[in-house]
Formats: sequence, C-alpha cells, structure tokens
Amino acid sequence: MQLKGSFTVKANRTEAYKFLIDPERVTRFMPDVEGVEIKDENNFTVKAKVGISHIRGTMVMKLRLTDKVEPVSAKVIGSGSGMASVVDTITSFTLEEAGEGMTTINWTGDVKVGGKLAAFGAGGLMERVAKKNLEKFVSGIKIGIEAIGN
Repeated sequence: MQLKGSFTVKANRTEAYKFLIDPERVTRFMPDVEGVEIKDENNFTVKAKVGISHIRGTMVMKLRLTDKVEPVSAKVIGSGSGMASVVDTITSFTLEEAGEGMTTINWTGDVKVGGKLAAFGAGGLMERVAKKNLEKFVSGIKIGIEAIGN
C-alpha cells in the first residue's frame, strides 16, 4: 500500500526536523501507542493497539531512522508483528521552507502486510483505517511541532 501527503506547520525547518527525528516526541502522536522503548537515537520499538474489523490486538514495530540529512530529510524503516500478521514499512519525509517561520512536510509511505491483516487488503478496509490513523497522526504532529515555538 502506497501512501503520501504533505502538510505545512508554523515552525522553521530545523525545529520541524528535530521534532520528526526524535522518537520520544513523535511517538506521542502515533494513534493507540501503548509503549515505546528507545534503544538509541536511531532505533526504537513501538507497541500499539491495532484493530481492523473483528481482528484486534497488539503489534510490536521495530523502527530505525536512516538517511538523515539535517534539516532536510530522513527515512524510517520498520518491521513488526502481532495478531498472526507481519508489517514492513518504509516512510520518508522531506522538509521545504514555506515562507517565514513555515515548513512544508512532504511524506511518503510504503506498507506491506502479510498474514491475517492482509485479508483486508490495500484499497479496502485496511487502507481506510490507515488513512484515518494517518489523519490523527498528522494532526497531532502539527500540534506537537507548532508547540515548540510557543
């Protein structure tokens, strides 16, 4: 499943970048997170509740920040399992100045799902749930980044 989007925040590019590469700050805005274990500045594990239709449970995702170019871009590679399913993700973002004190965040995501959750396939229920969770995440990220300057 391929996802992409962009949004603009009231923060300079450096502030936005530092927020987005900080696992402790960014995971506060991930929907349904039950726990975060930070191994080091580039590796962390997220435990989250997941539910699609009648399949509900917990996924554990190991995430790694790579390809960091401050204050322009980074990539997050993830691999997780739970609920008789596996998930592999690659998410990247680039930051562009969007006027004085504003930054546009362009992001892309590639999600591959196997196991029970794969039955809900891309283009179906799984994609609708993913988009709903992404909207919550982006709204939270905007609030979190914009709070830095206040």
